[in-house]
Amino acid sequence: MSKYTYSALRCRLVTKHLLTSSRIRRFPSPLPIHAPDIHFITASHLKDPPSAPMTTTSGTHIPFSVSFYAPQNAAADARGRKLHTILAWSDNQLEWSHDYIQILFPLPERSPINPSAPVINEQVFSTFRSSPGHQGRLRDALVRMLKFYGLVLAPRHSCGQGADGCWEVQPGPNFAQASPNWVKRFDHNHLRITRIIRSCRVLGLEDEARAFHTALSRVAEGKQGVVSQKSLMFWQRAAERPLYLAPEDEDDTGHGKDFLYQFERGSETNA
Repeated sequence: MSKYTYSALRCRLVTKHLLTSSRIRRFPSPLPIHAPDIHFITASHLKDPPSAPMTTTSGTHIPFSVSFYAPQNAAADARGRKLHTILAWSDNQLEWSHDYIQILFPLPERSPINPSAPVINEQVFSTFRSSPGHQGRLRDALVRMLKFYGLVLAPRHSCGQGADGCWEVQPGPNFAQASPNWVKRFDHNHLRITRIIRSCRVLGLEDEARAFHTALSRVAEGKQGVVSQKSLMFWQRAAERPLYLAPEDEDDTGHGKDFLYQFERGSETNA
């Protein structure tokens, strides 16, 4: 049985169990595939889409992520939550709510657990890449999640000098209190981190995403052996692979999403 077949079977069994229970439970051990949000499944995940795409007066459909992150007249998700609502949550709400991370940080790959979650298509990709307003609001979401993990994002004084980028991530004032959210062998936050890094890179916050990965690596090195090698590997893949390759792709010779492949090829040609 392939790992994909095994994972799908396991997910179906777990879903059936959870939908007949009033409590959300953790798996006692990691699943064989390191995929976002695979540990927590609720009925709401399977029923409620984030929101229908907006339609302009000209009849043009606007993808949910574009409207949700719009600098003006931003859309809400199906539960009526706007970006500022989620970013104002307490750390406890961020830890125990499991239907927001795919909204804040969409991926080019459709979720096998929540097929209705927003995805990055070519229109979403192009909008974020060309809109400082969208990127700024995405950065706000990243900053909030970094605080949840005990980290802070700050601009580099030496921006433009060398290959370090214009941002750095460092332990914040609440690091001792917040780092147990992720400094452990394995946890659902490891999956969230993989998603956050990849989403930010694809949507144009590449410096910030790599700075996040650098900070994670430094903390993990100081806590030798605490964070699993598998999680570290997926974080590295999310931070360093070509955008068209997902972290879970075992074949690194594929083309992935065509628009991302064309973007990467064009970047190499212009370099």
